[in-house]
Amino acid sequence: MCGKRQSPIDIKTDNVKFDPRLRKFNFFDLILHRDVKVKIQNNGHTGDRGWITGTYIVEQFHFHWGSVDTRGSEHEINGKHFAMEMHVVMHSDRFSSVSDAMNRTCGLAVLGFLVDVGRENPYFEKIISHLKEIDHINKTVTLDKFRLASLFPRTDCYYRYYGSLTTPMCYESVIWTIFKEHIYISEKQENSGSEDMINNYRTPQPLNHGVVTTNCIESFSSVCAEGGRLEKTTSLRRLYKNLPKDNSLAFQTDFPSPG
Repeated sequence: MCGKRQSPIDIKTDNVKFDPRLRKFNFFDLILHRDVKVKIQNNGHTGDRGWITGTYIVEQFHFHWGSVDTRGSEHEINGKHFAMEMHVVMHSDRFSSVSDAMNRTCGLAVLGFLVDVGRENPYFEKIISHLKEIDHINKTVTLDKFRLASLFPRTDCYYRYYGSLTTPMCYESVIWTIFKEHIYISEKQENSGSEDMINNYRTPQPLNHGVVTTNCIESFSSVCAEGGRLEKTTSLRRLYKNLPKDNSLAFQTDFPSPG
């Protein structure tokens, strides 16, 4: 049975607390500026779908989406669903992998990006254009020279709370960061997934006595807390596909090991 600090949640902005300790993210140049090779896999699984101190290493990123463009995200904002949600899953460098970290306190950190339907996104097109090539379980396709950070919107402002994985065993080991700015894709791009890849989201869970904080004044006004560096800058170095997911796409990159 799952616990009392489960994810995703419906973020009620009126109840969010401002935390001046939360700073703007500073990602290493490795993830921001280097072209890497990305493998996309249809893994075919089924089922339910304060500030970060230390270094966290990327394991994988994946998407959740629905059968209609008004519902597909796992997190909600004031009861509003979004078309999709992208998760960048990281483990603390205190542990060797997501599998090792998933049942440890603050062992994982997940960056959540809400995806809305709007203009066409040329960066998403590089992924979506290959979806038909992985219409069967365990099929893969490789994308050369792909920048993960090219998918990111502005990351100045975000929500932070402590929660769980959204897939069984729902371990409550995750530092969640949900960014204010959305990623936009076109309706055509949003509808590019196969039937086996949709409705792979978990519904919001009760917040119970949990607290959601933000680094932006008045729950994402235009004024954000002045950004300083984290004690150790969040590290995005490796991308694997070890975390269990439902019908989601796993993406693996060929980042080199740290020297």
